[in-house]
Amino acid sequence: MEIAAAVEKGPREPAAQAALGELEAARGRVAAAEAAFRAALALDAEHAPAEIGLARLALARGDAAGARARLERALAVDPRNVEGHVAYGTLLWSARELPAAEKAFQAAVDLQPLHALALTRLGAVKLERGDVNGAVQRLTAATSEDPKLPEARRWLGRALLLKNETPGAVAQLRRAVELEPGNKENHLHLGSALERSGALPEAIEAYRVATTLDPKYVDAWERIGLLYAANGRYEDAVPAYERALAAAPRVSRLRLALGDCKVKLGKNEEAVKIFRDVLRSDPSAVQGLYRLARALHESEGARAALPYYERAAREDAKNPMPHYYLGYLYKERNQRARAIQEFGKYLELRPDAEEKRDIENEIEDLGGARGKRE
Repeated sequence: MEIAAAVEKGPREPAAQAALGELEAARGRVAAAEAAFRAALALDAEHAPAEIGLARLALARGDAAGARARLERALAVDPRNVEGHVAYGTLLWSARELPAAEKAFQAAVDLQPLHALALTRLGAVKLERGDVNGAVQRLTAATSEDPKLPEARRWLGRALLLKNETPGAVAQLRRAVELEPGNKENHLHLGSALERSGALPEAIEAYRVATTLDPKYVDAWERIGLLYAANGRYEDAVPAYERALAAAPRVSRLRLALGDCKVKLGKNEEAVKIFRDVLRSDPSAVQGLYRLARALHESEGARAALPYYERAAREDAKNPMPHYYLGYLYKERNQRARAIQEFGKYLELRPDAEEKRDIENEIEDLGGARGKRE
């Protein structure tokens, strides 16, 4: 009401029109907000708050280029506008231009050192750029300045988790959930911290809350699948991966994980189908070759698996396991030289293998030179 009164008293004041635009935007009345911001610019073509307001509206409708142009124009005429730097940094951050985003947030903090949101996002970008200590410093300051800012709590929790300060991370992320229970990311990262702390049932519950908030939240379904699989509960991991794939059906990582669970459950024929589908649709997923070879070996025998072990040895060059099985398969076929070569390659890729002495004995029995023992 006060803003509307100010506009009535001073309809030719750009600041009053821009303030009205902010009010209308907060109410969700986008058309009225845009009209007010444009009225402010009609009165003063270099009124930075109106440009920033229009930039936020542009960003909300997906016009990142238009938002960037307006923010750059606003900061050109008013380089000391803190909100402009924060908005510009946020846009750059969304575009994954992290060095430029950090520079923008730092500019905001330099102008207003206790600006909680600027400190939060500066800390978040520092974390994503690998400066964990710098992130913790800024994020701690942000939570001190605004204890009720959930974004600051979430990022501080993530930073503390990277520092292996798990109890502190759990505490910060619990607080983020309390402050903003409807934010799925708060629950996801709380789940990660609880998982790290060993509280696995609580972690699962946190991930499930995230999926309740967004049934297509791939990250949360994947975390559930990973946690169950890591604890040998493959029958529970399968439906989690299937839910993840329902939302992201072509993500090879998820399909491979589902195939791995099928293998662990002895469902090798189903796994073969999954791995073949991955390789058809994503030739770059070379890690599927060895998986397919193993599933075929178990379901159809060595003859069916051999060509995939050979492909895996060529195309998944850092994986020692295809060479391990090829050594034994070539030995069974009395292809001594090839068996020696494959066993040697296995030890080259895995010099600390538990079965190192056994493999060296195989090489010697085949007529090869015995590897040097430690």
